[in-house]
Amino acid sequence: MINATALKISNAESPFTELFSILKTHEVQSNELPILPHSTKKIKIIYQHTENAISLLLQGLQNVGQLIGTRKRSTLSNSEVNNIGFFISAISNLTEALNVLRLDADYILKQRGETDY
Repeated sequence: MINATALKISNAESPFTELFSILKTHEVQSNELPILPHSTKKIKIIYQHTENAISLLLQGLQNVGQLIGTRKRSTLSNSEVNNIGFFISAISNLTEALNVLRLDADYILKQRGETDY
């Protein structure tokens, strides 16, 4: 078991961005631009899954906003409001991380001359 307190975790406020940046396998081209060393088929799958995930997350955030908007202020405790705020922050960070992954996949597919994705 790893002692997490012994590790220095950078950017703890954006865990999904950090996780995705660690998980993405990069190779660096001669022009210093990172690439994903996966097959074109896998990159197309990554692109489509990120598109779908971003749409789901944004729809969910919109639904949470509508739910909060229709609730009376007096029915939500400060703790509940704080929890909702932290949840929205985490979902926003996940959406940002997915968007960066989608942009990376898009860049690589264009570099490979792919247009059908």
